[in-house]
Amino acid sequence: MPVSFELDVPARIVRVRLYGTVSDTDLIAGDDDLRASPDFDSGFDQLVDMTEAEEGDLTAGAIRELARRPPLFSSESRRAFVVRTDLGYGLARIFQARRGDVAGEIQIFRSLAHANHWLASGAPT
Repeated sequence: MPVSFELDVPARIVRVRLYGTVSDTDLIAGDDDLRASPDFDSGFDQLVDMTEAEEGDLTAGAIRELARRPPLFSSESRRAFVVRTDLGYGLARIFQARRGDVAGEIQIFRSLAHANHWLASGAPT
């Protein structure tokens, strides 16, 4: 599946990777898998790496569906989305706008290094 995640329990972070051609079904299934993980804690931070995702099959409808679901992360969580394309930025921005502050602070980056630095710093943007 082109959506995978890794739980780094000691660091309290979820690293999600989207790669190849990601469909709406893949994205929703990845969210379902994370919700079912016994090691997940809603206080974790999240890094979503979309830099290897291909454009085409992922739609704004799936992003809106994710935003309608009950929050997975707490309001204190920090969530960094890393995108490569304008479409990726737009999809991440839709999620950010729809989810609001209910599920933590969400920031969008074009660089994995900047996203990791922001998450590690704990500083507001």
